[in-house]
Amino acid sequence: MMKSSLLSEVVHVMNPRALPKLAALTCDIEPDFGGRTGTLELLEDPTPAAGLLQWCKTQDIPLTGFVVTELLAKNLPGIRSFREQGTELHPHAHTHDTRRYRTRSAEEIGRAQETWAKVFGTPALGYRAPQGVVLPGDPEALAAHGYQFDASVFPTQRFGVFDYRSLPLTPWLWESGIWEIPFAATTKRSRLTLSTLKLYGQHFWEGKIATLPPIVVIDMHLHDIVLPASTRKLPLLPRLAYARNRANGYVLLAWLTEELKRQGYQFTTMERIAAMLREMP
Repeated sequence: MMKSSLLSEVVHVMNPRALPKLAALTCDIEPDFGGRTGTLELLEDPTPAAGLLQWCKTQDIPLTGFVVTELLAKNLPGIRSFREQGTELHPHAHTHDTRRYRTRSAEEIGRAQETWAKVFGTPALGYRAPQGVVLPGDPEALAAHGYQFDASVFPTQRFGVFDYRSLPLTPWLWESGIWEIPFAATTKRSRLTLSTLKLYGQHFWEGKIATLPPIVVIDMHLHDIVLPASTRKLPLLPRLAYARNRANGYVLLAWLTEELKRQGYQFTTMERIAAMLREMP
């Protein structure tokens, strides 16, 4: 499990009192269940992506996507939907091979940027690592390959994967000059994503929204709103977890976004948050 020895690489943490209340809805665009089923159903079918984009348009909520760059060459209908609708996109590593990533993260960071520049003609500004794993040296690799911000860290614990509870809840500047914009977590370090909202239910989260930091980055996946047939390939425990509120993805997402708005948050994109951070003293 990756421990938070990264704290020594943090040089500046944003004071929450200096920040406006902003929220960003982000979607990881990757193989089904992060590659655990070996399928691409949710991207081979344009319907899940188109449905999410239509929902965001109806709710007047901008979406930021983080896409696994090796998928860009496949011309998948789902990814075409995001691109054709002008969704703000950034790399989500090159392969999403979580085992490989732990020994070759710098290579993945570089290949993602190289692929991005070839496809889009300009370098990517942001980056997100698979499983939210950031390794020592990754901030330097991000800077070396021309990124401006990272959006990988859950300042919480995920058993067997990471323990970043000592890292800040608000954005911070790495020693390399890269801004880190962490995922949403409460003051008691509960990780808020659409997956955990579905798993624990609305009642669990109702009293916790008020304890979120001023910058709230919500993580979601297409499987949070549509479960593909390949779900049956998962082990029993993940299948049971994904079965919780399986038909209520949009209902719970609507509740969360409306509750954040009610508490004074304005929805924006990751790139705009990063630009704001760069301009602040």
